[in-house]
Amino acid sequence: MLLGADPDALDDLARAHRLLADRLRARHRPLRLDVSWTGPDAVRFAADHERLVVLPASRAAALLESIATDLVVQARQQRAASAAAPVASTVWADPAGDGRFVHRVGPADAETLVVLIPGVGTDGGDLGALAADAERLHAAIAPAATSLAVVAWLGYDPPDTVAGAISPRPADRGAERLVADLAHLRRPDRVPPVARVVLVGHSYGGVVAGRAVAAGARADVAVLVGAPGIGLPDAGRVVGRPDVRVFAVRASDDPIGVVPLLAGPLYGPDPLAVAERLPTAATGHSAYFRDPLLLGRLADLAGEPVRS
Repeated sequence: MLLGADPDALDDLARAHRLLADRLRARHRPLRLDVSWTGPDAVRFAADHERLVVLPASRAAALLESIATDLVVQARQQRAASAAAPVASTVWADPAGDGRFVHRVGPADAETLVVLIPGVGTDGGDLGALAADAERLHAAIAPAATSLAVVAWLGYDPPDTVAGAISPRPADRGAERLVADLAHLRRPDRVPPVARVVLVGHSYGGVVAGRAVAAGARADVAVLVGAPGIGLPDAGRVVGRPDVRVFAVRASDDPIGVVPLLAGPLYGPDPLAVAERLPTAATGHSAYFRDPLLLGRLADLAGEPVRS
């Protein structure tokens, strides 16, 4: 049940404010006077134009941007206040070996999917911890995205140890399975269709996400969180797809930052060097999904309008 204001209307109003701000900036720029007009009058005219036209327009545009930001925040708060608690369920589990599972937080027919891919040492016994991460992501992102599900996806067998992560085979198998799962979820006969998919790969899971993008995964966004590489030595295969935006984030004290220097031949260059960067206030390697700054940016990415 919707309580209070219409969040979609608030989002529409925010977009209108931002559009007007962009138009103001585009139409009221500093003058470029013809070189044939020089002297005190030209200087005075340019200064008056800057003072009376450009600066007021710039201030108005900044005010419009501020109002738009407030409207977006209010829309997210309204959705959070109106939303029921998400339904969580383990939709698939395989106890063989170390165990694999797919756990969903949110409706089965969600139009926006955030897929959380864990890394080294994760097994079937980590279902509770991964489910908690998925719930945190859902709580942070749901106000920004209509009809959201967050999926904790352990559809592959990650290496058991950091030393074992020197092998790319688990990442290859994981990427292959992820590509297949996304193709199934985005099949044409699904009602409603999945409109947006955001991959969030943590650590070795970032390698899986990068390789899946290179293999044609049907995603719109891939975020590599504390990843040891972009996924492949040929970074262009990951960041070169025009239909997928690839982002990277890493805490300043995350020890995995030294890995790209050593594992470049396997997992490619440092993601921070080739992908778009996201900010984080997290510390270490394991606290990313408790960082409000990063969670807010993930919400922004999941809630962006779908490209036609």
